[in-house]
Amino acid sequence: MKKMYFSLLFLVSFLLLEETDRRFIANGNKILQKTSASDEKLLYPELVNRFYELNGNNLFWFAPENEKKLHRQQLLHSIDTADYFGLISKLYHYAGLKSALETDMMDTVLVRNADRLYTDAAIAVFKDIYAGYNRAPWVWYDQLSAKYAEADNEYLLQCLLRSGTADQLKMSVDLLEPAHQEYKSLKQELRKQKEKKSSDTVARLITSINYYRWIHHFNFEKVIVVNLAAARLHYYEKDSLVLDMKTVVGKSSTPTPRFATVCDQAILYPYWYVPRSITFKEYLPKIKNNPSWLDANNMQVIDGSGKIMDHHRLNWASFHAGYFPFIIRQSTGCDNALGIIKFNIITPYGVYLHDTNKKTVFLSASRYFSHGCIRIEKPIRLGNLLLAGKLDTTFLQSCFKEQKPIPVLLEKPVPVFAVYMPAVADTSGKIRYYRDVYKLIR
Repeated sequence: MKKMYFSLLFLVSFLLLEETDRRFIANGNKILQKTSASDEKLLYPELVNRFYELNGNNLFWFAPENEKKLHRQQLLHSIDTADYFGLISKLYHYAGLKSALETDMMDTVLVRNADRLYTDAAIAVFKDIYAGYNRAPWVWYDQLSAKYAEADNEYLLQCLLRSGTADQLKMSVDLLEPAHQEYKSLKQELRKQKEKKSSDTVARLITSINYYRWIHHFNFEKVIVVNLAAARLHYYEKDSLVLDMKTVVGKSSTPTPRFATVCDQAILYPYWYVPRSITFKEYLPKIKNNPSWLDANNMQVIDGSGKIMDHHRLNWASFHAGYFPFIIRQSTGCDNALGIIKFNIITPYGVYLHDTNKKTVFLSASRYFSHGCIRIEKPIRLGNLLLAGKLDTTFLQSCFKEQKPIPVLLEKPVPVFAVYMPAVADTSGKIRYYRDVYKLIR
C-alpha cells in the first residue's frame, strides 16, 4: 500500500514538474532564461519603479505586438556598439538581455522580470550616453551633479517613455549625444583607433569623450572649462567658445585637483595667504636666515585676529612646523603672486583661478609649475566677460600698492570644471593629444 502511495505521489509530482517545464521550453531553455534575466541585480531599481509608474505599470518591451522584438533588438544593438561611445557593453546586462530576447509571453513573472531588466539597461545606457560614464574616480569634488540629478533623471525617463519603438529608441540615443563637432570628431577618432587596436590612445579618447558628455549635458549658459592635461582654459557662452587661453597648473608632485563647482566672485587686488605647507617647506628657512626677505617680497605676518605683526621683533629661531601661531600673506599690488585679480571658486582645496606676477611662464610649452592653483593668461579679458564689461581695467592696471582687496560678486555664479582631458578636438576636427603628466591614464 505504501509503495502504491509513493508511486502515485511521484507520478503527481512528475506531472506537475512536466507542466512547469512545458511553460518554459517552447523557444529553448526557459529555466536558464529565467535565471539570467531574473537574478541580475538592477542598476537603478528606484528609477525603474518610477518608469513603470509613469507608464501605468504596463509592459514596455514585451507587449504582444511583433514589433516589440525589433524594439528589444535595437536596445541590444545600442549596447553591442557601446564601445564606440566610449562605454563598456557588459555593464548593461547584455548577456541577460540576449537570453531573454525570446521570453515566452505565457509566463507573467518571467516576462515582467525581463521587461524590468530591459528598462534598467536602457536607463543605464541613456544615463551614460547623456552624461558620461565612470566620472567619479576622475572628479575629486563635484558640487554640480547632485544638484541637477533629479532633473536629469526625469528627462531621461521621459526620453525612454517616448522610445516605444525601435526607430524611436534609435532617435533618442542619437539625441542624447552632444551635437558639437568637437564631440563628433572625438567619437570618429575613437572608432578609428579601436580598429587600429591602439589601447593607450583609445584610453585617452574614452576619458575625454566621457568628460565632454558630462560637461556639456548640463547645457549651462556660461561655463569655464580648465583642461589640466592641456594646461588651457576655455570659456563658453551658450556652447560657443568665446575665450581660449593658456594656464599654468600644478606640478606632478602637487597636482591641481579635479572638480566641478562655481565661480561666485572676482577679487580685485587680492591678498595671497601663503599655504602652511609652503610656509614651512620653502619660506621659513629663508626668513630665519634673513627676516628682511619678507620686506623684499611684500610679505606680512599676521596673527589670529588679523593684526599685522612687526616681523623684525619676532623670535624666528623658535618657530617650526609644530609651532607658528601666525599666517604669512603677501600684500596687494602687481608683484603679488595672485596678480591683480583672483576668481574665487568654491572647493575644499584652497585653489583659485588667478592672475600672476610672472607672465613669462606662459611662454613655456609645458606649464606645470604651480602648487595646485590655476594661473591664467588673460585674467582681465575673462573678468570683463564674467562681469559683463563692468571691470575697471584702468584701476587694475595702475598697480596700486597696499590697496585693500575689493570683492565683486558675479551677477550669477558661473560653473567651473577642472578636468583631465588628454585628447581634444578643435572646431576643424583636428585631434590633439597631450602627454599624461599626472599618470592617470590606465
